[in-house]
Amino acid sequence: MNNIKLATFDVRYFMGHVEIERLLIDSSGIKYIHPANISSMRKENVPLIKDLKLDLNILKHIPGFALRGLEKLQVLSLGGNRISNINNESFCGLHALVNINLYGNRIQSLPRASFACASNLKKIDLSRNNLVTLNPQWFDGSLFLRSLVIDQSGIRSITFRPWEVTNLQTLVLTKNFIKTLYHETFTGLENLKALNLSGNAKRLRILGDALTSVGSLELFDMSHSNEFTMKGSFKNMQNLLNLDISYSPLKISSIDQFTNTHALRVLNMSRSNLKVKDLVDLKTGTSLFSGLVSLRILKLRQNSLNTTHALPGIFTPLRNLVELDLTSCCIKQVASRTFANLTTLLQLSLQDNDLTSIPKDAFQGLQNLQVLRLQNNLIKFIHQGLFMGTNELEQLYLQNNHISTVASNTFMPSSLIRFNIAYNPLTCDCQLAWFRQWLNEVEGKIDLAPKNQTRCSSSSLKVLVNQIIWSFHPDEYCGINTMIIVSACFAPILVLTLGILVYLNRWWINYKLYLLKLAIVGYHEITEDRNPEDYEFQLNLMFHDDDEWWVNDCMKPFLEQRMPHLERVIFGDADLHPGSFYLNAIYDVIENSHKTILLLSNQSVDDTWYMTKLRMTVEHMNDTKLEKVILIFLEDIDDDHLPYLVRLLLSRNKPYLLWTEDEEGQEVFWAKVQKSMRSNRQMNNVIPV
Repeated sequence: MNNIKLATFDVRYFMGHVEIERLLIDSSGIKYIHPANISSMRKENVPLIKDLKLDLNILKHIPGFALRGLEKLQVLSLGGNRISNINNESFCGLHALVNINLYGNRIQSLPRASFACASNLKKIDLSRNNLVTLNPQWFDGSLFLRSLVIDQSGIRSITFRPWEVTNLQTLVLTKNFIKTLYHETFTGLENLKALNLSGNAKRLRILGDALTSVGSLELFDMSHSNEFTMKGSFKNMQNLLNLDISYSPLKISSIDQFTNTHALRVLNMSRSNLKVKDLVDLKTGTSLFSGLVSLRILKLRQNSLNTTHALPGIFTPLRNLVELDLTSCCIKQVASRTFANLTTLLQLSLQDNDLTSIPKDAFQGLQNLQVLRLQNNLIKFIHQGLFMGTNELEQLYLQNNHISTVASNTFMPSSLIRFNIAYNPLTCDCQLAWFRQWLNEVEGKIDLAPKNQTRCSSSSLKVLVNQIIWSFHPDEYCGINTMIIVSACFAPILVLTLGILVYLNRWWINYKLYLLKLAIVGYHEITEDRNPEDYEFQLNLMFHDDDEWWVNDCMKPFLEQRMPHLERVIFGDADLHPGSFYLNAIYDVIENSHKTILLLSNQSVDDTWYMTKLRMTVEHMNDTKLEKVILIFLEDIDDDHLPYLVRLLLSRNKPYLLWTEDEEGQEVFWAKVQKSMRSNRQMNNVIPV
């Protein structure tokens, strides 16, 4: 019955319809609830409604005994109204009510014992109201209340009053402005099991004894807070099972924060500005994790732990750990004994770090390890015994590294069911012959996807360059071949001669190849249906401040002379929409631009904000499945200096151009710019950001 015109809700409208169990009257303009006169109603005619939803109406007040007569009502939803006034008789007569939703109203305060009349109430949702202060007395008399949710309601403080809802088990106070938790804050909640304070944007202070009264707490979430100082806050929480303090800049006063939290099973400290010195006492060697004898999952991703190798005892106390996440922790080295005591570990994540090599005994002792993630590092070589002892390993991820070869007869666990070594510069030569034979042996038994991205590098045998590794047949290429030996003697002379000729005529060749490519494949592209004129901006040009000279001296004159029809162009941050947040403004111009050009130089690739812009454009490409981005290199950048995301784009043959000082080369350059601006090609697959 949604979207009907009904100014007043009256139970009498439904008299005689005893079969109604669920009644929804949303968005119907209801302004008032008329209390029923039960003395004039025959009990057998009263509808047996169990679920009543009056959301998105314009109710401002809930009168006393508003829904008297609905004795079977269990769920009442009044969300999205304009309710500002409730009295302690509003819900009288609703003895079967267990769940009430007052989400999205204008409640600023409540009288004492507001819900006591609904004696069996178990769940209350007061989210998105205008509460500045939370008073526990509002819930006096609700002896069976189990769950209280007050999300995004502007709460700044909690009144010092004992909580009489002693059976409350879940308290959610997310995305408010609570500043301090005192000893008296949760007095009376001795049966509370779950407390969620995540997203309280101001600096949150927890006094040392603030959690004393909630000793039964099993789940505590205070993630996404601006700052939190650990001063023995969890010392009395012997029953705590799950603690989430992620995305909250932490300050740790001492190393004994978890001494008494013996039951803790899940600890999330991701992106908490942690350093190695926060995890271990440099004088005594005591680990922050001492006492966490039951811990099963530890998440430390996106912290700065680049010197972990110097203190291998950090994880020693965690003898029952099954999952360790060290993703994006700036780790450059792994010491031999770092994971030695983690004999129960099932999953280890070291992806997105700066590892260049791993000692051969780094994973010895991890006899139960099943998943090992090493992708997106800088690993160049796999030692022969690296996986020795990991006899239960099922999934091994090595993609997007710098691996050129795998040591002869490297131990590969027979338990493997998934192996990914794609996007590595593998040198397909006779030194890698054994590995190629191993791939033949396990093909069909192990998932080796993506096969078409496991390719031979430029240092491979000439006929195999850029071919998939399955094109490499050792029996065919690794025998004695006199022709190869003879040819090798004359090859340098021939290569040198050809190189000189190509160099002298490089721009002519480049231009002819460009025309040939245009003639062959230029008319088979699947492009976007929209035209540049359909977008708010025809071109979005992003550049580093140090590269503004090139925009003024080269790009703007080109646009004025050769592409004057481009009238709506964004030139850098100066043209962003004023008044918006920086990242929102950037995303707006990316989304509403036909093309985005990013200028790359040695200065820009070192700028974190500029790389963030690049990541946002790539994510937009993935969302739209359109090649809307053009990379322009203003100078030659060393391979080792190229960020991972840029290398990934180049490996996917995404549009890029290189600026040159040669006049003929510049003509080719501008011709390619004009061609690239015509339309947006569709992408066949997404880019793994």
